[in-house]
Amino acid sequence: MPSGVRVEPLGDDACVAEVGSDTPRMLACYLGMLGADFEVTGPPELVAEIRALAGRYRRAVPEGAP
Repeated sequence: MPSGVRVEPLGDDACVAEVGSDTPRMLACYLGMLGADFEVTGPPELVAEIRALAGRYRRAVPEGAP
């Protein structure tokens, strides 16, 4: 993750992270590399990049592929 990440625990299995990046696309890629589930609540530009990246990954694996 980029430097300057602020993380606040929400319990034993959840937290809120406030992060930034040079571009929403770069931050979307960083989030994908966490190896953990996450939820993006904004900004709209980041939400759009997450959706675009998710679509690319879905299309990369054909239906019924092992």
